[in-house]
Amino acid sequence: MTLTIFSAIVSLAAGLLAPPGPVEPLDRSRVATESHCVVTTVGQESDGELITTGVECFDTFADAMVFASNGSLLLPRDASGSVLFTDPGVSAMASTFTLGVHFDGYSGTGSSTTVVGADCTGGYWNTPAWFDNKISSSYNGCARLKHFDYANASGYLTATTGAGTTDNLPYSANNKTESVSYHSS
Repeated sequence: MTLTIFSAIVSLAAGLLAPPGPVEPLDRSRVATESHCVVTTVGQESDGELITTGVECFDTFADAMVFASNGSLLLPRDASGSVLFTDPGVSAMASTFTLGVHFDGYSGTGSSTTVVGADCTGGYWNTPAWFDNKISSSYNGCARLKHFDYANASGYLTATTGAGTTDNLPYSANNKTESVSYHSS
């Protein structure tokens, strides 16, 4: 009887120590690799800082644009931000509700943050900590966007111009923006 109990314990221990069965591979199509966020301006502080709503984030650029436009801009589900760089109709429509759209990749690729508003009077937006020093390209909803390498519209400045146009930031300003101001000229 003792041998039977010993055998049972050894069998149990072997089962507990055995490597697990095959591991299912990670389905990357179900893991969000990009985030597309939207903030809406609701006012401006006396120093020019824009007052914004809380951040709303989405897995797709198309969903972010539906939210930012209150449903007036519908894009194919797989549309990326590069559509602003390649489709003049979409670009023109986006200029009616955005101050700017900022991307962490060149030519509207990667994650994005859309700043919704209509007041291009020079107010500035400080990037949230998770988007500090990430901007590589921007879509201009206003005539001129000034990208600053420090918060509160300070430090080195790089401007992108032309409402309804898109720009890649030069190497000297790539991934070096902590605030952006929005101007009508």
